[in-house]
Amino acid sequence: MEKWIRFWFVPALFIALIGPWGCSASGESNMFTAAATTGSGGEGGEGVVLTTGSSANELTLEPATIDISVVDGVVTPVQFKALRGGEQVFPGKWWVDYGQLAAVDVEGKLTPTGKMGGVLKVYAEHDKAEASAIVKIRFEQRIDTAGIDDATKKLLEGATTVDVDTMWTYPYDGTTFPKGLAAPEMMWNGSTVGDVYFAHFKSDFLDYGIFFKATPPSRFMLATEGWLAVSESSMGGPTDIKVTRLVEKAKEATVIADHDWTIARGRLRGTVYYWANNLGRVVRIQPGATEPDDFLAAAGQNGCSACHTVSADGRTLVLGGDIATNTYDLVNDQPVLALGSVGKAVRNWAMPAVSPDGKYIVENNADLPGPPGGSDGVFDAVTGQKLPNTGLEGTMLDYPAFGVEGTKLVYVEHDKRDLFVYNFDMMTAVASSNTKLIDAGTEMDRDGIFFPNVSPTISSKQGDGIYTVYHRGKYPGSKDTRFGPGDLYMASATQAGVEWRLAAANGDGYPFAAGDRDRAFNYEPTFAPDTTGGYMWVVFTSRRTYGNRATGGSTQVKQLWMMAVDLQPEADKDPSHPAFWVSGQDPSTLNMRGYWALDPCVQQGNMCNEDGECCDGNPCIDGLCGGPQECAEIGELCNGASDCCDPTALCLDGICQPEAPK
Repeated sequence: MEKWIRFWFVPALFIALIGPWGCSASGESNMFTAAATTGSGGEGGEGVVLTTGSSANELTLEPATIDISVVDGVVTPVQFKALRGGEQVFPGKWWVDYGQLAAVDVEGKLTPTGKMGGVLKVYAEHDKAEASAIVKIRFEQRIDTAGIDDATKKLLEGATTVDVDTMWTYPYDGTTFPKGLAAPEMMWNGSTVGDVYFAHFKSDFLDYGIFFKATPPSRFMLATEGWLAVSESSMGGPTDIKVTRLVEKAKEATVIADHDWTIARGRLRGTVYYWANNLGRVVRIQPGATEPDDFLAAAGQNGCSACHTVSADGRTLVLGGDIATNTYDLVNDQPVLALGSVGKAVRNWAMPAVSPDGKYIVENNADLPGPPGGSDGVFDAVTGQKLPNTGLEGTMLDYPAFGVEGTKLVYVEHDKRDLFVYNFDMMTAVASSNTKLIDAGTEMDRDGIFFPNVSPTISSKQGDGIYTVYHRGKYPGSKDTRFGPGDLYMASATQAGVEWRLAAANGDGYPFAAGDRDRAFNYEPTFAPDTTGGYMWVVFTSRRTYGNRATGGSTQVKQLWMMAVDLQPEADKDPSHPAFWVSGQDPSTLNMRGYWALDPCVQQGNMCNEDGECCDGNPCIDGLCGGPQECAEIGELCNGASDCCDPTALCLDGICQPEAPK
């Protein structure tokens, strides 16, 4: 077992979501139900609250529940005991389900990482019995980057009067963020040289404050470790953000922002592909990147690489610009097909529907600049050949888009611009059961539907996406995001006539710093291909201003934004949340048509950040898909020799066997 123990306690390198994972017992009899927390102090040391419980016949941990405060980086380890029948036992295995919060050693001593707050469980296993305890960690820290005196700090922390001289510009009050993105850059107007500030972030497991200075135009962004503490400590609940200001020589500090944010418990994974319109290039933002990269130019693919679509699995890019390549393999970073080689115009595959596995193409018939193709039927993305008997012969679709599972194909009818959906069979490439979902209507601000896109799978019972998102606007202005107006809507993809206006994402009624300048400029929504943190996520194009960084007129600003959408919308309630700017893009270029594509899944035993990354539905436990794996003894099942405890053993016919004598 020595080899196994060394492996189990390798610290997690990535963040795993807290959940009912780990090696939990299969029956209730092996799980300890914690009592309510009481008291203060105790054997855990200062800043620790303990509660103990016992069970006559079960394996239990003591304490059963513990509250720990980490103040300004001071960490107090806590010793756990395992009891059975009132007697202490010594488990051979201890572990936690959220290694980013704390680690536990082979003797049951738990030590917080001191980087964030939150809730985790510590587990122990003894003689095939298992027990767990709940650990709640509160992270408290004050940081002074401005070098200010205690009296000034007191004024800033105690401010209650609303500041009438400043105007907050970004981010929006009420925004829901995912994990895994850079910290939002906070921006405001109306400050003066010499001002000092205090930003206070508070949630159930967090009390984090930072004193700083900012000069006009005023901006502030948390450092990586600060944003990690704020975002990871939220545990999916509300986080209060209060920013106060003290003008030089003033006797009273004022409040310039008092907002509530939600930071979802999941992180978005994958890569964003978008079109930098004024550059004529498709570029991408890779995970954690602070700027886009022109990967096509790096591969020698020059020219206008535009009018693109990306398959949901992140493997296939289809282009319809002037560049010779029309199908590009994103995994192997190489071109696959040039339409000219099969006698077809390169523009024919501008903004097509691409099946989630990248195999099939349905051309876009919309009358957009370019123009895109207008052929009927379904095409093979590798050969460029038209497939026979697909059910779309003689039918041309405007703005077609596949669902993430490929069982739905939405499109807009060319003349009346109504929204329709086909059922689609990925095995046979046959479309059937055409259904009208939404009548576009004739109202001045609702007389066209453009760029529909299908939601990801929410549950296995529902199958492919059950919603479609799109923008509405006055034809022809909003059809290509150049003139407007345009606003975002969502409809049921299974029930005709059910539609929501995404008011929060559009900014209906929001007190934008730029006022009405920032309304009705929202276009081209696409769903991220996976749900995470309890939400669906939509990236869209908007010509609204971005804080005090991109403040030109509507013809000068075009950026990618993103919103969270509730998984189970109510019939009479807006399911959207205020949007945020997609970090990593270039704010000086005109950016549009964003696709958030998944990266390939992670195999069992490899490092991960969360469950959705792992292949075959495996959970991400302590930074590894499937969790840390116990090695196999001689005669036990294995997948390879590395699974065997004995480094000289062989894995033959799926069984660890000793190496044959030489």
